[in-house]
Amino acid sequence: MNDAAARILDRLHQEALDENEERDWYRTGSIPCHDCGTTVRTKTLEALPPHNCIQRQQARREREANRTP
Repeated sequence: MNDAAARILDRLHQEALDENEERDWYRTGSIPCHDCGTTVRTKTLEALPPHNCIQRQQARREREANRTP
């Protein structure tokens, strides 16, 4: 498969994932934060409410650093 076909398939796959997330949000009111992985309840898809994202990312980096010898 050439690069153009691979890029098209990757884009279509990402669009399908985004549509699934939007459908799930419409049904449940929750959507995952792509930065920290936490599922957050929100009324709109404009912005996520505060959920300690920066602290969660920092804690994850520290755990990963401690695991790697």
